[in-house]
Order: sequence, then C-alpha cells, then structure tokens
Amino acid sequence: MTGPRSSPKRGRAGGARPNPASGAAGHRDRLHAQASRGLTQADAIRLKAALTGWFGSDHWNRYLAADGLPEYGKLFWPEQWPTASLKERMALLAEDESSPLEAWQDADTIYADAPMCDMVTAAAQTFPQQRVRSDEFIAPMGFLFFAKPVPSTAFALSLPDQPPVSAITWACADGGMNAFTWIRQPPGAYEINGVTVQLAPLFPHLAYFVPWDKPADAGRHSVSMLRALSALAKQPLTHEDSPTIHQSVRAIARSARIRQESFRRIALRRPEAAAHELSAARAVAEGRTPAGHWVRGHWRNQYYASVDEHRPVWIEGFPRGDFTQPAAVGERLLIARGDREGDGR
Repeated sequence: MTGPRSSPKRGRAGGARPNPASGAAGHRDRLHAQASRGLTQADAIRLKAALTGWFGSDHWNRYLAADGLPEYGKLFWPEQWPTASLKERMALLAEDESSPLEAWQDADTIYADAPMCDMVTAAAQTFPQQRVRSDEFIAPMGFLFFAKPVPSTAFALSLPDQPPVSAITWACADGGMNAFTWIRQPPGAYEINGVTVQLAPLFPHLAYFVPWDKPADAGRHSVSMLRALSALAKQPLTHEDSPTIHQSVRAIARSARIRQESFRRIALRRPEAAAHELSAARAVAEGRTPAGHWVRGHWRNQYYASVDEHRPVWIEGFPRGDFTQPAAVGERLLIARGDREGDGR
C-alpha cells in the first residue's frame, strides 16, 4: 500500500498523535508552533514531495499497522486485524494496490491562498447536505494545501487542543470519496503505540469517507471543505493560475516525480470579503449580531436543465447596518416610576 486507501467500508477513522519520549507537553507546544506556520507555494511542493516519498516507504504501512489511525485497519480486515502481529498487518497492507504511488505523484496539487482559506472555511460550514457526485470535485484525486492553516474546529471529530490543519488529500474511488486531513509537524522518529515510526513533515489527523449513494453530512468535515472549494472555484468570485516555481523547487518536484503542471493556485478576486465571511460565521456560531454586520453568503441549489440536476451556487455576502456604532446591548433594564405627588406627573 503506497497511499491512503480509497474505499473504506464505513464513515470515519479518528487521528492519533505520536508520543515522543521528550514529553507530551513539550511535544504539544512544538507541534502547535509548527502546524500554525503559513505555507508558501514552495512549501506545498516540498510537502507533497515528502508525503509521496513517505507513501512509497515502509513507514506509511508501519504507521497504519501500529494503529496510528485507530480502528482504521479493522475497517478492511475486521477478523484478522485485532489479533495480527505487526509483521502480519504490514503484509496485509502491502497486498493492497488501490492507490499506487504513481497515482499520488500525478495527482493535482491545489494551493488555496490565505483569503481563500477563510472563505472556504466559512462556506463549508453551510454546504448543502446532498448526494456526493464524483464529477463535482476540482480533481478526482489530489492534494489541497492551505496557505493559512485551518483551525481544527472546522472539522468534525476534532479532539480538544488540536493543531490547525495544513492539508487535505482525497481520492474518488469506485465506492465513494475518501479524504484525509493532515497536520504539519517536525519530521523524525516517533513512537506510535510502542512502535517506532519515521514520520514525514505531515501526519494524518482524520479520515472521512462518503459513499456515492449517500449524502455527506452537512458542516464540518474534510469532504464538505473539498466540495465548497470545488464549487467556489467554478464561480466568478475566484480565479485560478499556475504560478512560476523557483528552480530549486522544480528540482525537488522532478526528483519526486511530481508533475509541475499539476500545481494550481486558487484565489479570491475580492479577498477582503473572506475575512467578513469568516467573522460573520463566527458571530452566528456565538449568537452575536452586531449593529453593523456582514450578511453571510449562502448556498442556493440552482437547477441546470442540461444535466437535470440541482447544483450549489454561492450567493455572496454583503455589509448591512452602521459599522460606526457598537453592537446593541442584548438586554435592557427598564425602570417603572410611580406618579409624582402634587402635579400629577
């Protein structure tokens, strides 16, 4: 097995965090500091090269065999996995060739700039709950890198105090869509459930799978994020280009056998709208409505007669109210006074 599986038999698998000997608290601080760093376009190419290299090594299978993603192996081998040794588990993983290394090397590389990261985070929270289609995604298989790491609270099943997410990988398979979220970390040897594993600069945080014949959950998960990005990328509010990559990074791509022409950057035409959308989404989540506020954008199911289907279209948000005034106080205290003596007032 040389990459994330593309056909799990049930919904999700939770992520595991490595436990180095230096101590959990110190590791957590370093992990948060590393994961919170923004990604440049060159970083995206370097990280893809490192990740595909990891898929091509024994350490990816070793990570899965050590239950780095709890319950993941049981989804495929429910009878053999619980009692199998590490060697037996790796043999099971090695037999699978559903996602060959060459497919991940050729997969599209999508880079979302910082405003786009805010926009897609806000838009994904309200993406319609409807049947997932294989043709709706920006590519059938790929890597999505966030210039501005997305808070883990934007994804379901996040454990408390989790670092932000730097990337998503996904693959459309016969059975459905499978996606992984990835967190940036210092590479090196880690102990995973008693097994020493060499980890790449990214490690898998969560896996999420949606069969083609079922609707995806609305809201916070990686597939919703990918659906929102794919839909936004087809609309006039965004633009796409293929930026020039420095010669040194092109050499890394060639060495890792990555197609340089597959690298695409997606940005907003009006980047200032992204911060307003994200702020409005947070205000709604917290139950706040300031006097001057941004009316959130929303999804509308638009009917297309040519394909006889309803597909989501993003309706952009807009400002409303007086932004110079503070928010209205939620509660007011009214004092009733009795009539004054003498003048009847």
